[in-house]
Amino acid sequence: MSKERITRTRTKIRVLLVDDHVKLRAGVRRLLEATRDMLVVGEAGDGIEALELVERLEPDIVLLDVEMPRMNGLQVVQEIAARHKNVKPLALSAYDDRQYILGMLDQGAVGYLIKDEAPEMLVEAIREISHSNRRWISKRVQHLIENG
Repeated sequence: MSKERITRTRTKIRVLLVDDHVKLRAGVRRLLEATRDMLVVGEAGDGIEALELVERLEPDIVLLDVEMPRMNGLQVVQEIAARHKNVKPLALSAYDDRQYILGMLDQGAVGYLIKDEAPEMLVEAIREISHSNRRWISKRVQHLIENG
């Protein structure tokens, strides 16, 4: 069976979690695995490990932090955008600074969520990004972009 055929027949959204905080990854994993349409295919604690797992696991969505050891989220997003056109990076960060947000979006992230707003919006964001070619940002992030 061809790789294209396998991709089309997937019923669950394949998510790779990338954050250097183990407890945060565990909480996000529990949240996503409680849904019927998402599967956490792997976890990485730094940017280099994230890129290795993207290559091997072929996730649909990479949920990643901005600040991580060995390679930051901005660099990871750049690499994904350059080498894995079908993988959609979604930033999940504590940073609500306009510069961080625009940097991630400009380099290829398809969305940006601030960690303290994530539980309510994370599942919605992943679904929206997975099923469309549009960016997803919360109202709070949109306000930060527009008003600095």
